[in-house]
Amino acid sequence: MPFKSSQNRVIIPVVEMTPMIDIVFLLIIFFMVAAQFAQQARVDVALPQEIGEHVNIESGSLIIINVLDNNDIILDANIGAISLSDLDLELKNMKELSNLAWENVKIRADGGSSSGTLNDIVSLLSKHGLKATIIATKEP
Repeated sequence: MPFKSSQNRVIIPVVEMTPMIDIVFLLIIFFMVAAQFAQQARVDVALPQEIGEHVNIESGSLIIINVLDNNDIILDANIGAISLSDLDLELKNMKELSNLAWENVKIRADGGSSSGTLNDIVSLLSKHGLKATIIATKEP
């Protein structure tokens, strides 16, 4: 009786889908949580209406400085209002840790805020070598 050799057998590989489904669910949960944190960090500011240049920059690489109508400066919505000296320290730390460029700084000033506060912030940025910045406005 002739025996079949093991080389003639066809082996069908079994692909387990369970780990792949687990990874997909973990990614979905991660992006849902990240989107919630991004919404919480946003501060409501009534931007002034002005026709300006439309610039598309990756929001992840931006440092957003918010100026409220009562002239409070907010760098991070979770921390709250900070003073100009605190902003100076934060900018100094960011400049040391990364290559901070003017394209990465965005100022969102409320239409009712004082222009003096905005000028102080721009002077502070200039002190750290950032001679220009992006100022957010709303199109009329």
